[in-house]
Amino acid sequence: MAESPLVSIVIVNWNGSHHLRIALPSLSQQSYSPLEVLVVDNGSSDESRQSVEAAQATWIGLPRNIGLAAACNEGSRRARGNYLVFLNNDMRFPRDFISFLTKALIEDENAFATDARQLNWDGTEEIHLATRLRKRTLIGSYLRPGFLPLLDSIQEPSFDPVPVFQACSAAMAVRRNKFESLNGFDERLPVSWEDTEICWRAWLRGWPTLFVPEAVCWHRVGGSVRDNPGGAEARFRGIVGGRILFASKHLPFSYALHTWLVSFLGIVKDMLGTHFHGASTKMKVMAEYVRALPNLLRERHRLYHSAAITPSAHLHRMLGIGHPSSVKHQQTA
Repeated sequence: MAESPLVSIVIVNWNGSHHLRIALPSLSQQSYSPLEVLVVDNGSSDESRQSVEAAQATWIGLPRNIGLAAACNEGSRRARGNYLVFLNNDMRFPRDFISFLTKALIEDENAFATDARQLNWDGTEEIHLATRLRKRTLIGSYLRPGFLPLLDSIQEPSFDPVPVFQACSAAMAVRRNKFESLNGFDERLPVSWEDTEICWRAWLRGWPTLFVPEAVCWHRVGGSVRDNPGGAEARFRGIVGGRILFASKHLPFSYALHTWLVSFLGIVKDMLGTHFHGASTKMKVMAEYVRALPNLLRERHRLYHSAAITPSAHLHRMLGIGHPSSVKHQQTA
């Protein structure tokens, strides 16, 4: 019988030694083999290294915090496996987690990624399921926050592996050669949106992402952010900037314009509500992307010209993910 392919687990850590003491032992007991575990450390000052060495995982220490996306990319370069699994440190995993998460990926050579089902820490609530896109009304987009102006991301249960528009980078597996062909995560998205963006580019090449409900894990959501001074600030900047970058790089111009406009109105709202720090942060992020916009638009043109499709047509395909006829069309387009 042929030997199973090597799977490399990449965990990005920042002062999370107490999380690693739970996550790493649950990974050392996985039924899947062969397996390697790499912890890419973003300049921690706690006892993270001792926790990694005690679990006999591989320590990759970085001199400073370079962000989640860049650290994941660094881990992928150091990994030896043909399949990569990206996990958060504030999680724990049942024995068959890696087997279930990688099975569909290994069996389907066209697949880019698989996505896990996530439960809250005590298992009483499902916090991540199969992701779908749907349109929002113009009025609704301005009355309440959402995934993006004019678009919502919704979660749906599924009993079988199904195509989804994105995986969550807290618990996703990717085929390494496809990940490298896409040049990894976009490092301009240091925290948040990196998973949405790379899965969007993979679908642009006809490489699906699959939700695997059997791959279940428990997630202490936001644990890494709460434990670090500056973590919440970095995530806030990542969310604000990520929406602007993603919309400008990938969506039809009308969607991108509304994203910029809603971001600007968010500054006005913060100012009126005397939330001056939030307004200042948003202004700085928007100023960065105003300067980056010409290069971003040139990149957008090259990307969609190479794929021989428009952003509008690709969005239409992504909205159709989940319908068998649409999925067949996406994989053969």
